[in-house]
Amino acid sequence: MMVNSSGRASGQKAHLLLPTLKENDTHCIDFHYYLSSRDRSSPGSLNVYVKVNGGPQGNPIWNVSGLVTEGWVKAELAISTFWPHFYQVIFESVSLKGHPGYIAVDEVRVLAHPCRKAPHFLRLQNVEVNVGQNATFQCIAGGKWSQHDKLWLQQWNGRDTALMVTRVVNHRRFSATVSVADTSQRSISKYRCVIRSDGGSGVSNYAELIVKGK
Repeated sequence: MMVNSSGRASGQKAHLLLPTLKENDTHCIDFHYYLSSRDRSSPGSLNVYVKVNGGPQGNPIWNVSGLVTEGWVKAELAISTFWPHFYQVIFESVSLKGHPGYIAVDEVRVLAHPCRKAPHFLRLQNVEVNVGQNATFQCIAGGKWSQHDKLWLQQWNGRDTALMVTRVVNHRRFSATVSVADTSQRSISKYRCVIRSDGGSGVSNYAELIVKGK
């Protein structure tokens, strides 16, 4: 995907949709991206979405904006969604008016091994509580943790809730917990864990929060 932002309206979008994937084992998607302009101003932003089982697109799990790159940069996506569930990766460029340049994605690969830099989440478990009780998800990931990493819980409809790392298990595993505020009525909703690191992003499977009546 190569997008020329010259002459485009601010906010104009272009998309690259990967084929739907059903994977049995831990795997990695990597790609190269490039943002350039003659005057060194940012031509716009690049977002990545992961849509599961044909559901909503939601918010990005990875993005870059407000900069130009020194040539091509590699990023990884560690997506912990496995068969029988399926998912689709969507790349989105968003142009900035008055900032001519290029936004590009190339060399997208699906690799049959874990990502080298982006952390992989272990399976996120369903949570079941009664109305009014506290509901907590525990996000456990394999990989190295950095203070610059950003962790959050993403709801099926795209709402994001920030996470705090509560425990580093060892140099290759860490965990974080988050409480879900709204358990005031009976409902079933879906959540997943997301992490953004220097090397890319990791995203867990969706798990259900089941709020039962007393």
